[in-house]
Amino acid sequence: MKNIPQTLPYILFIALSGSLKAGLILPTQANPNAQLNAGIKTEADFDWNTTNLVNENSNYFNNNSNFFDSDVRRKINYNASENAFLNAKKLTINRHDKGGKSRKQISDIKNAGARGYNDFGQAQSYSLGATDTVSGMGADTGNGNEKFEIFGGTTGSAMNVSMAFRTKSDAESYGNQTNPTSGNDHYTNDKLIGHSPLVGNVMRLHGMGIQEATADGRVKTNPFALVSTYTDEDFKATFSLPEIDELLNGCLFLGWLNTSLDGDPTTVSDGDRWVHAVQGNYDNMPDNPNRHDMYKAIGNPLAMSLEDYIDGTTTSIEGLSKASGEIRVGDHGGWAANNTVWAVIDHNSDFAVIPEPSTYALIGGIICLISVALRRRK
Repeated sequence: MKNIPQTLPYILFIALSGSLKAGLILPTQANPNAQLNAGIKTEADFDWNTTNLVNENSNYFNNNSNFFDSDVRRKINYNASENAFLNAKKLTINRHDKGGKSRKQISDIKNAGARGYNDFGQAQSYSLGATDTVSGMGADTGNGNEKFEIFGGTTGSAMNVSMAFRTKSDAESYGNQTNPTSGNDHYTNDKLIGHSPLVGNVMRLHGMGIQEATADGRVKTNPFALVSTYTDEDFKATFSLPEIDELLNGCLFLGWLNTSLDGDPTTVSDGDRWVHAVQGNYDNMPDNPNRHDMYKAIGNPLAMSLEDYIDGTTTSIEGLSKASGEIRVGDHGGWAANNTVWAVIDHNSDFAVIPEPSTYALIGGIICLISVALRRRK
């Protein structure tokens, strides 16, 4: 077990003593006067082929009101009349029931080389019936203690779920970050990452879909929690701050590779982006077709293990709770003591662990602390 810094209680007190004013969810560019409590939009209000990050219409993505800005993304105080969509989807699960499944041992991890974003090793799969639980699916990658594991409910229909792996490419490793002064979201169109390199390997998850793919390539699934365990060696290779500092700043999280941002969702190019995994969600999200800006997420990252989150009643949204045994789509967090990050999501995708390098991790200040971390730590 790792020691929690003795300064943490003081940091928590200072951060939680500040003003946590309710933030307004911003409207889309297509309807600048819209209030988003009318519903949740799952399709973009533009054509990805003509409006994307690599063509002349990329200015659409430079407007943070197309998603939500840094003052809004976490300082949400739940108000049912203003943002009831945040409470639209929860799921009760039994995290102890894995239906006899165990994680796959992965030996075929494709070396991505310089930019092998689309090159994965041979997939390992699970064949599930309509009443099987998705809990227990996962993979040990053979890299020390690195692993991915899924917790969720029953499938509802027969499905074949596959997981394939690649290494992080040279272009996704430390030393290839963009300069944080080059733009508000620290990306350029010749680099897949902004100023946050990946930790460890990349997992491609396919086969859990319950609907056809949307125009941006996402495939909706039933809600599930995905937890990733990384190694100290891989984390230190990113030259980040200590894990507890990264987590409390919302700067260490489960990432999702948004493949639509270059206009072609079928493949990955340098015009696409690694962003927070919850940006890819369909439910409990505002009208946000962009899903393009690095580590933005609604609500606070929870400083606790996934098991404690499932067993508890806290959510990532201030003023919004859940029942013990429930998961709420959009909740996210991590626990430095066991080297994990997790998120509750509802989409198939490529996933990896993402930190901020130490130079930039404290830029925004400590804005996302959850006091329950002191009461429920292991």
